[in-house]
Amino acid sequence: MDAASYFAQIEQDLRYYLDYLQGLSREILDSGLSKYPVFIAYQTRDISLGKQILSHESLGTRWSINISVMEEFVKRNILTLDKWPEFKKTYKDPEQYACVFLMDGLEAHFLYLPFHTEEGEDEF
Repeated sequence: MDAASYFAQIEQDLRYYLDYLQGLSREILDSGLSKYPVFIAYQTRDISLGKQILSHESLGTRWSINISVMEEFVKRNILTLDKWPEFKKTYKDPEQYACVFLMDGLEAHFLYLPFHTEEGEDEF
């Protein structure tokens, strides 16, 4: 599968969940728990990062979603303290974007998906 098809597949599932993810992001922000909500997208079973909020098996989609906060990434040394300031500079407004940590096999990437887009606008 080429990269464009791969990201189109991921985007399809994430768009399906997006309103729900936006509500959860707002809850984290409003509660003061964190300024950095993160959604973890994965296809494997039982990852120990964050808390599962959506199961691909029960929804008939390809990707499951866990919710976490960036502080957990730092605490678990997924994002090292020396990289934290740099990451904070690139972190997009959580009122406007879902920060997604995409775990695919041994690879992982951060993606930002706008909660609302204009027609014709690039998604990632």
